[in-house]
Amino acid sequence: MKHAHTIPSRNTSRQEGFTLIEMIVALTVLAAALGGLTAMYGFSLELADEARHKLLAAEMAEAQLVALLAAPDTFAWHIDETNETAAFAITEADKEPPFSGNILPPDVTLINRNTHAYNESLYRRLHWQAWGRLPSPDAQAYEVTVAVGWQERGRARSLALTSSVARYRAPRAPDDDEVAQ
Repeated sequence: MKHAHTIPSRNTSRQEGFTLIEMIVALTVLAAALGGLTAMYGFSLELADEARHKLLAAEMAEAQLVALLAAPDTFAWHIDETNETAAFAITEADKEPPFSGNILPPDVTLINRNTHAYNESLYRRLHWQAWGRLPSPDAQAYEVTVAVGWQERGRARSLALTSSVARYRAPRAPDDDEVAQ
């Protein structure tokens, strides 16, 4: 009769699998990675919200500046009330300086009430101011700036656009008649 030779296993007392230390290290690495991903997600949401405010502010500033440039006589130019930098307020015709106007949202139908309410809340946070100045007494154009401001995470933010309006298109100041002659 032949005897079968069996090869004894090297380590018969050890079971297959991971040790407790290996599992703890793996879970620690996984928790750190998930924590980093969560922080990046939160940061990206903050950046998206900030970008949304800046885009909306740029659109509003551009719309107000276009309205002011298209029909400067429909605004009140407080040219006789300049400050130390020779700047003066430009307000809506029925407002007095200092003026900070709210911007109305466009009259559009949005997807649902929540979207519409959120859009209105964004517009309510924005306010605009406009001012002008004559760079020099013999300048042929007023420098006009429209700034849109809002609060974001407890900090005041603003965005300003500047253009020029030909001096003859703006409402006349009392001393403009002397310069024109």
